[in-house]
Amino acid sequence: METHTAQRIEGDTLPAGRHEQARRERAENNLWDTLGTLYRWRRFIAGVTGTVAVLSVVISLLLPNWYRAEARLLLPESGGASGLASAILGNLSSAARSLIGGAGGDYTRYLAILSSRTTFENVIDRFDLIRVYELEGKQTPREDAIKTLGQNVEFVIDNEYEFLSIEVLDKDPERAAAMANFFVEELNRRNAELSSQTAGSFRRYVELRYDESRRMRDALLDSLAAFQRRYGVYDLQAQTEAFFDQLAQLRASALQLEIQYEAFREQLGPENPQVQRLGELVQAAQRKYREALAGREQVLPVSQEEAPQMIRQYANLEMERIIQERILELVAPLLEQARFEEQQRVEAVQVVDPAVPPERKAKPKRSIICIAATLSAFILAVVFVLVYTWWQRNHAYFARRLRDAAAPSS
Repeated sequence: METHTAQRIEGDTLPAGRHEQARRERAENNLWDTLGTLYRWRRFIAGVTGTVAVLSVVISLLLPNWYRAEARLLLPESGGASGLASAILGNLSSAARSLIGGAGGDYTRYLAILSSRTTFENVIDRFDLIRVYELEGKQTPREDAIKTLGQNVEFVIDNEYEFLSIEVLDKDPERAAAMANFFVEELNRRNAELSSQTAGSFRRYVELRYDESRRMRDALLDSLAAFQRRYGVYDLQAQTEAFFDQLAQLRASALQLEIQYEAFREQLGPENPQVQRLGELVQAAQRKYREALAGREQVLPVSQEEAPQMIRQYANLEMERIIQERILELVAPLLEQARFEEQQRVEAVQVVDPAVPPERKAKPKRSIICIAATLSAFILAVVFVLVYTWWQRNHAYFARRLRDAAAPSS
């Protein structure tokens, strides 16, 4: 301790130039000392590094080859929207379409189908992956197979060119390609099933609404027929116009007879037979006019008292009939479209490139494994040598310090 203190005091009293030169000399000495240590241990370092290099080569050669098969897919040109959706969403903006899921252009639906448990289980059953992955002895072989398959398959969306690729890793290149193509088949099949279920549900709803509207329209037609039988009204507007013309003619005829009657009565006197005959004609014309107002005419057999109620009832029946007719006109095409959508099977995606058996392996990267293992072994060997040498030089000092620290103070 006293020696170290003296050296520090001596170093503090040295000029700055000499102090820097001393530091450089110590660093150079340390470097050469380290190199010397490594040189003395060169056989150990080379042996460890060489052994690990050989082992890494051997182990990498024992690793099985894995092949990656890829199928590249595109959305259909229609953008994925069905005819039914187009019929329903025809007048909506693109933003509204996207809000209710009518717009195509994204692969969310297809990714959900591809990554579903049902799809994975179908792939596992189709290619007997529990046996292929050697999971027969596991407690949960199916769950483990799903997990392993999930690690070996990847669904990649290219945002630049907007395509979806299904990439499958497997030790057998033929099986990898077949699995990728089977994923595509499953995607189209399950998408068609789900679309058919959706169309079926919508068809049943539209069919129910169509039947309801038709029943209401039939009931209204029966009510309208009863109304026509009661009031004798078949075309209110035409009958009203004809009725008004007839009223005008009856009133004009009665007025003309009244004028003639008054003229003859003034000239011939009221006792004249011709005047009396003319008076009877005037009364007959007035009676006929009043009967027309009372609703006893065939043109519009409705009295003035009943006319407002009849017109209101007729208007309500016509309005409801027209509404139901318009509903049927709207629903009927949707019903036919829903029936068509339920029956047809549309391909979810277009296959740009089906998967083919890859000729080159995807992994393992043996050169990278060997280089990384060899370099790691070299670094670890160097570190071990340096630490071991440092410990050999200083363990006596540390042991003495530990003994001094553990000794009871006097």
